[in-house]
Amino acid sequence: MADSPVPPPSGSAPQNGPRRRGVRSVDRALDVLSAFSAAHPRLQLSELADAAGVPKTSTHRIAVTLVERGFLRQEEDGAYVLGNRLLELGSLVSATTALAHLTQGVAEELIRSTGETVLIAEIDWRDRSLLITGKREAPHSPESLSPLGRRSALGNGCISRAILGGLPPEESEEIVPTLHLAQRTPASITDPAALQRELGICRRHGYAIEVGEFIPGIAGVAVPVMVAGRPAGAVAVCGHTERMSRRRLEALGTHIKYLLGRAAATLPPGSPRAG
Repeated sequence: MADSPVPPPSGSAPQNGPRRRGVRSVDRALDVLSAFSAAHPRLQLSELADAAGVPKTSTHRIAVTLVERGFLRQEEDGAYVLGNRLLELGSLVSATTALAHLTQGVAEELIRSTGETVLIAEIDWRDRSLLITGKREAPHSPESLSPLGRRSALGNGCISRAILGGLPPEESEEIVPTLHLAQRTPASITDPAALQRELGICRRHGYAIEVGEFIPGIAGVAVPVMVAGRPAGAVAVCGHTERMSRRRLEALGTHIKYLLGRAAATLPPGSPRAG
């Protein structure tokens, strides 16, 4: 389970540090596409121009081209939404990352053996955000669990905790005080010192457990996916607390660790390696 959604930019072009030199029209097209988010999946032209920081006339020209190429779709009321071409390309990206190579069979085995929802999240260390790149839903999966493609900020919750626990202690000690630890439920960990203590437990066991900390009535366990000695993401199993006792969560954590280790050991030569 991931943390707070990363808010979209408003009134200025999306920035990840200084703008690199490049083709301005491409920059603007990417700004238009980046204006969409889980919180803002459909935008009218004026909203799109404002969020992208691009003049309205230029936004319209870009949007027309993106619609023609399948990267955007325009609905009957004139609002723009992301197009299916992005879904096609996104599936190619998620299938070729080191994280995908290590988890492609793990999620399927977990959904079969546990009957609970499985989430795979990838960490982007540039902005410390999580992206849900894989989801296998149980028939009774709660609708409140993070949807596929959801980007959120690194914070509290078992997925964030597993990833932070995969870092060296000195690095997590620098990062944790800068995080927004939202009070989502009465059980949410919002104190950086308390989170650091939990990370120590996570490092000892190799997994992170939460019970009702992120969503009331939902428990989960997550294991970091290590690539070249650094956490690239995490695999989590989540379900209703009445089915997820502490003993079961601990057993699931051990099982996920075993499956990830086995997957890493059986990768063909030349594939991304864990560890």
